[in-house]
Amino acid sequence: MSAPSAPSGPSAPRPAPQVPPVPRYGPRREDCPWCGSRRLRTRPRREEPSRGAPGRSVLERCLDCRHAFRNPPPTLGPEHPLVRAAVRLRHGLAARAMLRRCPGPESWLDVGTGDADFPHAARAHFPYTSFDGLDPSHRVLRARAVERVEEAFVGRLTDPHIAARLRARYDVVSLFHHLERVPDPRAELRAALHVLRPGGHLLVDVADPRRLLVPGASHPAGLRVELAAQGCTVLTGARAHRVIARKDASAPWYPSVPWYPSASWYPSAP
Repeated sequence: MSAPSAPSGPSAPRPAPQVPPVPRYGPRREDCPWCGSRRLRTRPRREEPSRGAPGRSVLERCLDCRHAFRNPPPTLGPEHPLVRAAVRLRHGLAARAMLRRCPGPESWLDVGTGDADFPHAARAHFPYTSFDGLDPSHRVLRARAVERVEEAFVGRLTDPHIAARLRARYDVVSLFHHLERVPDPRAELRAALHVLRPGGHLLVDVADPRRLLVPGASHPAGLRVELAAQGCTVLTGARAHRVIARKDASAPWYPSVPWYPSASWYPSAP
């Protein structure tokens, strides 16, 4: 009769999933991502390439709504060490700004989270908050594997299936350097408000286009107007790159945007 085998030790942690490469830039566009106007002007700078140079991005401004944006838009964050240090600093400043206005949220969704660098930095200020992440790439799955987020969603907020699943679920939603990288920032903004609970807070932070090391764009001219129209109170100054808004109880449950699913998708509003 053979001796019983010794109990095996704890199993090794599963390796983080491999992430396929993502193109540095998205497709070039001929219209403004905020208002749809085709009246664009390239802002020439000695440090920047000419419009249409292969593999490069230029700064363009809409002549109608004054929205400035990179064209084609960047899809990944910068990798230069100095730029990454500046981004980490902005992460900390954004988290502290939210801490002054919403000190104890239970749930937080970071949209366009990538490797969840922002939730990782914000956790130092919100140790008891449950952070989830959403990203169109599978990098968010790697972030969940290393426990930077608790739940990971692959896709976009404007996907009706994701919108139905996350409706009114979060106390805070953050869009960190995200609006300038999506084809329809207005629809993305309304989708972010859709997953907020009444009384929840929205944090929008975009890069300064005048700083060439940090790809991005300034706030669209209509951002604050759009937030007010969707039943939000803007809590930050008019010239800030970081906007914090509170979703009022009177905010609409069903924003009027083309991607939005019909009311039959949902139970009755609380």
